[in-house]
Amino acid sequence: MRRLSCEVLLVGLLIGIPALAQQSPLPESIVDGSTAPSSRLISIRAVTVYLHRAGERWSASLEGDDKDTATEKVEVTLADGSLRVLTQPLPKGSKLCLTKMKEREQFGYLECNSAFYSANKGSSVAATVLRGVLSLGILTVSDAASGNTGFTVSLDRQVLDTAVSESKAIEFARESAPLIEYRKAFANAISARQLSEFIARYEGAPDPESLVVKAKEKLPLALEQEEARARQRSEAAARQAEAQRQQEILRQAESEALRQFQAKLKPGDRVKMMRTHYAAFHGLVIEVKPPLAYIQWENVTPPMQWVRVEQLLPPP
Repeated sequence: MRRLSCEVLLVGLLIGIPALAQQSPLPESIVDGSTAPSSRLISIRAVTVYLHRAGERWSASLEGDDKDTATEKVEVTLADGSLRVLTQPLPKGSKLCLTKMKEREQFGYLECNSAFYSANKGSSVAATVLRGVLSLGILTVSDAASGNTGFTVSLDRQVLDTAVSESKAIEFARESAPLIEYRKAFANAISARQLSEFIARYEGAPDPESLVVKAKEKLPLALEQEEARARQRSEAAARQAEAQRQQEILRQAESEALRQFQAKLKPGDRVKMMRTHYAAFHGLVIEVKPPLAYIQWENVTPPMQWVRVEQLLPPP
């Protein structure tokens, strides 16, 4: 029974620890200007890590140039430590590597020129050239000159695992997460509210890159710009409201003028009547018997017609 109680307690702890970890929305503070493991929830889910090769040894960094042939670029998923090599797609959607693609400066960081990919069987000649060893006893001169020998590659898991293990890339990614979160939060803090939230979130903790200081420096300008935009929106709204008011006054004036014209209609008045948006009938009032008027039209057949007064408009 005692052993069973211990097992139950252990299960409870294993279940409870993740639940506690999910309750805190902020990453752990950055300590002494370095990255520290975080027991709190990190909003970022993956970290990009550059793996640098010096001789036969690998090291990990948050910065790097993937055009450097001694540098590889991977993404580490924080939750499970899974890895993805961040090579670019082959040019023009190609599925086939070419020997000339070993030049990263020209073609970028591809599976074709990554140390983590190996040429498939049957592509040994291409693999030899890709690694910078040229044997004209194997290749034709035209192949060597054009660099258009084609081959396919596959991920070399052993090489990748060795590099990750030696560089401690997964541990490095997890330790770097709070620092990346800190940088990301600052980069995304554009508005005054966001800057204020960043300051409140990180003030009182070590500020290794002086981002809290920079946020405080940016805050007055952000407030000023937002106040200016608010004034502009207010002024634009006021102008629009005034324009609508003037339009309504004009509409009411035109409506009243038309009502007066129709109310005072008498024989001898010239009128028009719109039949379409582009054509009007023009004529002369002969007799008025509200709500009808007898009109002699100038451009309509039959030329004499009774119409409703409300359809008649003053001539232009």
